[in-house]
Amino acid sequence: MRRGGDRVVVWSLMAASAVLYAIAANLRFWMEPLGDEPHYLVMSVALGKYHTFDLTQAYANGDWRAFYADPLDAHVYPNAEGIMVPLHNFGGPILWTVPFQLWGRPGAAAVVVLASVLAVGVTYRLQRELGITQVYAGVVTGLFAVGTPLYMYASMQFVDPFGALFTAYAALVVVRADPKWWQVGLASAGLGWMPWVHGRFLLLTIPLGLLLAMRKHRALALAPMLGLVLALELFNFTQYHSLSPAPGNAALGDGLLQISPWTGLAGILFDRQYGLISHFPLLALAVPGMFLAPRRSPHWALLAAIVPYILAVSTFRTWWAGYTPPGRLPVVLVPLLAYYVALTLQSRPRWLPPTLAALTAAFAFAYTLTGDLYPLRRFTSSNGPGVDRILDEQAASLGLPDLPTWWPTVETVPGTGQNPWPWYCGYAAFAALMVLWSRSTRPHPSTPADAEQYERVPDR
Repeated sequence: MRRGGDRVVVWSLMAASAVLYAIAANLRFWMEPLGDEPHYLVMSVALGKYHTFDLTQAYANGDWRAFYADPLDAHVYPNAEGIMVPLHNFGGPILWTVPFQLWGRPGAAAVVVLASVLAVGVTYRLQRELGITQVYAGVVTGLFAVGTPLYMYASMQFVDPFGALFTAYAALVVVRADPKWWQVGLASAGLGWMPWVHGRFLLLTIPLGLLLAMRKHRALALAPMLGLVLALELFNFTQYHSLSPAPGNAALGDGLLQISPWTGLAGILFDRQYGLISHFPLLALAVPGMFLAPRRSPHWALLAAIVPYILAVSTFRTWWAGYTPPGRLPVVLVPLLAYYVALTLQSRPRWLPPTLAALTAAFAFAYTLTGDLYPLRRFTSSNGPGVDRILDEQAASLGLPDLPTWWPTVETVPGTGQNPWPWYCGYAAFAALMVLWSRSTRPHPSTPADAEQYERVPDR
């Protein structure tokens, strides 16, 4: 594969994504930010106007009225020592504070759009590095750009696109045969900054950081990452007397292993308000790809990040069934999952899997576009337990008003939802059929049976 061909594809995908995401962000400016968005912007106000990490002054002075007209409850909570701790980490607002000071909310939105567009580009590069052909890598990246949470969160002032970008780039450097020194250093810095963005991202920094340290340029792999993580610990200790990477959640009493992982995982994947697969069914094709990956492929590095993270956040009291808007917690993993979806399609290059992928991506695109046009409907937690207005309206337009009820209601109070095991069994059967079908015929010429035969893209 010529390097020039890859450049044309990746820049075309990024350019198209930039247009789509910028339009989506612009559609949201006519109304006030929602959910956690105004609180992240208040953090930018505290940094830019008051030059402090203490949010109480910005809340008390009503600085949020510049972009939020309604009353706004402060997202600060007293910890065990009575110190007012912000619920959110400062890593995202630090990245967009200067653009926010210069251009207001559109400046912050531009930074999130840029991070999302770069994540699309790295998604393509990661697939190519792992042996996916140019056609499948391009098609799958395009489907992911419009049919996964990458599109939904690109237009919002949430921090998840930063996590997706840093995770994907670190994974790309880890699986590369001969990464350059500056690529290792950049990946290390991104991993070190991730806990600054959100405490739960430390769950990805640790496995990817260890894998990065096993590659070339070990000093560069460790120094930026360890320096930034230790700086965060020092910051949290001096500011909040806490060593937790998520001091705000710790102040609320949140922690790991508070919920059964089987219950939490079912919520994150299947819940009709918050689930990843229920809203972005294209990603259902990822698990079959995990079983189709060559044994000696470096895809194990991706699994080392995906599995611990998704199981850990499934047990967190606040996050256990996912969060609104849908698919929020797994956004950070979406670029890694693209490889497995591409492998599923490439392993059985017939009309049915690509058609299924296109239809599911179109469904998710319609869902996200509706949320762009009617932003209040995107925040499903405000609709009441088990209600997603966009899904209900889409099903009614198709003449299937009962379709959303096919998905389980896992979230509300732990122990009150529906039994998730039928969904586990049904999805396991689907994944098994996809794997068996793919292995029932001779491999397609574009699908090597062994990782050593993969077409590798020259290091860039």
